[in-house]
Amino acid sequence: MDTLDEHAVRTLLHEAARAPEPPSAVDVGAARRRGSRRLLVRRAALPVLAVVALAVALAVPGGLLSRHPERTLTSPQPPASSPVVDAPWQFNPLVPYASFGWLPSGYSESLANGIDFSQGAASTTDFVSREAAAPAAGRLLYLQVNARDMCAVDTVADLQANIRIRGQAEVVCMDADFIATGIAPGVNGQPAFWTDHGSGVAWEYAPDAWAELSLSGIGVNQTPLPSAATRAQLLKVAAHVAYGDTTPLTFAFRLSGKLPAGWQVWRVELGVSGGRTFGTGITVGPSLDTSALSISASTVTGPAVCDSGTSRPSYVKRLGVQWMYIVTSQPGKAFQRLCATAPVGGLTGVNIIMDIDNPASGVPLPGSTQLGGTLGVLSRLLLLGPNPAAWIANPVN
Repeated sequence: MDTLDEHAVRTLLHEAARAPEPPSAVDVGAARRRGSRRLLVRRAALPVLAVVALAVALAVPGGLLSRHPERTLTSPQPPASSPVVDAPWQFNPLVPYASFGWLPSGYSESLANGIDFSQGAASTTDFVSREAAAPAAGRLLYLQVNARDMCAVDTVADLQANIRIRGQAEVVCMDADFIATGIAPGVNGQPAFWTDHGSGVAWEYAPDAWAELSLSGIGVNQTPLPSAATRAQLLKVAAHVAYGDTTPLTFAFRLSGKLPAGWQVWRVELGVSGGRTFGTGITVGPSLDTSALSISASTVTGPAVCDSGTSRPSYVKRLGVQWMYIVTSQPGKAFQRLCATAPVGGLTGVNIIMDIDNPASGVPLPGSTQLGGTLGVLSRLLLLGPNPAAWIANPVN
């Protein structure tokens, strides 16, 4: 049976952009499975920080952005980002690539660790995302920078025409779509559009490569329409996004031995503390199941919330800690999960989740048996402790 390669998928995306009402070129079933897995991984290590920040956000009224004077991350007057001449077709998940170059006063990436009502901070093959929170104002900034050709925009002129005629235009991207609702001032001289009626901005940061910055509330269902001042600050944050960072991310764990043939890194969860960006989790697998195995452990994820859902868990003791052990064998949903119920070696949120069958077909997933399930992975997992000086890059190499 023929399969779609990367070029074919991109071609379909561009063909979808030309249609008056484009059908999604994204595999909805696969996207939902990936989304469910990401949500499960994040819920498994939900930080106490998120609960504290949410309580503060609900108790302290604030505007869309902090009313305090602006601050910079590097200098009193940060320079705008240099234009990106050529964005990569695919990102290396083991480096961060994009980051905030400037944030308004009160916002911090470290305060966003675990405040996750959207995608979360991550580095993947298709996109890189960052988050910054202002708990006192009850606001969260989410940045997503897509690799080249991951969003189906035929021409900027067509997108502008659709907005003038219809009032909005949907842009289909490989991982997440956005709705352009107005034409915005250019970002570093590149085309830009308001999204969600001004609570976000999307721009072409390089030819055929798009980024979006969005503002949302913490603990509220709907973000109010932003003011002109808020829109100006969104544009300023967008203009100072930095691109091209190739600094290797480090991790507080290492998986010994080799991955099964054809398995690779697809996604890395990010944490920020003390101005350092590092990996808090990693997802690997073959191309037919890119979320086959997820491992997480860090110093910022807080105590794990080991939620078994509707499954009946058992418990095993390893490394001096009780682990919740869940085995699910439902058709199309055969996976295993290990969740540490307490910190392990000074690390929190230690989780291992593995697909046993291919979620799409239900047949045994090549490589899962070789790894020995989650218990086999745990026996090969070396936890490196809370000192960042002992952490390593590429924990599965």
